[in-house]
Amino acid sequence: MKKGILVIAACLLAASCAIENGDNPEPLPEATSPANCLKCVEVSFNQRNAALLDLALDKGFVFFFDPDDVGQHPPGGGYVIPESWSYAEFAGAASNMFSRAYSLSLVIPTGGVGTPGPNESPYKVENINIKLLVMIDELNGYIANEGYCNFEFERYDGKEGEKLWRLAKWWDNTAVPPTDTNPPVTPVSLGRVLALYR
Repeated sequence: MKKGILVIAACLLAASCAIENGDNPEPLPEATSPANCLKCVEVSFNQRNAALLDLALDKGFVFFFDPDDVGQHPPGGGYVIPESWSYAEFAGAASNMFSRAYSLSLVIPTGGVGTPGPNESPYKVENINIKLLVMIDELNGYIANEGYCNFEFERYDGKEGEKLWRLAKWWDNTAVPPTDTNPPVTPVSLGRVLALYR
């Protein structure tokens, strides 16, 4: 099992490094749909691009921690996880992660996001299974890949009058039971990984 986790981590690390080094840059999608908005969030993490993340998030954005994580402590710190973070708290933690993590890779599959109706805003999607790998150094890291996230989007008018989308709410449902072991890549929730960088 440990060997399998390390193989997955190595593959994700290689993909992440390729993106960071510009070997295989991802195109920057325009947020003309909720699916494209999530792709912008994914690309912003993989390219460590705080400005792109800022464009993808609504200014009233709220990140809701998994209820099983509320009141818990993230690895290695005395911080107590709250029920939610505001836009500023989430963006600050993401920016810290972008600058301090040895490597990171976020995958958000958008196949199940669907298409909102012409006047449907807000638009909510549920049960999207994300995967986040953050390496603290060459050997140690955290992976969130169990459970699901829910997302809510708001439509807004772009500069040219086009209809664009921003992410307004993100519910984390990826909590995993704590384990007594500490392999190089430890499974934890998305929220606990983010809280490491608060």
